[in-house]
Amino acid sequence: MDAVDRAILRLLQSDATISIEKISQAVSLSHTPVWRRIDRLEKSGAILGRFCKIDRKALGLEVTVFASIKLSRQDETALVEFETAVRNIPEIMDCYSMTGSHDYLLKVVVPSVEGYEAVIKKKIVHLPHFRDLRSDIALREIKQTDALPI
Repeated sequence: MDAVDRAILRLLQSDATISIEKISQAVSLSHTPVWRRIDRLEKSGAILGRFCKIDRKALGLEVTVFASIKLSRQDETALVEFETAVRNIPEIMDCYSMTGSHDYLLKVVVPSVEGYEAVIKKKIVHLPHFRDLRSDIALREIKQTDALPI
């Protein structure tokens, strides 16, 4: 990946709807080489997709919770079963395997604290090998970005 590829990625990352023409102007290449580079970046997996960023609050999803999960066991089967189940819960936006006192950190987005309580009771405590939960509710969002430092 060269400097031009990185410039293209920066442009697409900031606006997935940007035209090939505008990218071409920005990187000083004609349309065809830019299109080929984007195609190559997509096929190589550097570009995973193009997304529309939606304001969660516009959908009434006012509360963000960071849930630290401890499992009852940490063998490979338990981890795979837990991770598979987490992927099927739409309120869980992100899931990270962690070192330290808990095994996983989940980012959960819900309309309200009551909505989070329902997610706990109906979904989280029923995850395979669930043992313990610690929840931290975000007061406000200072910075949120999916833009990578290219």
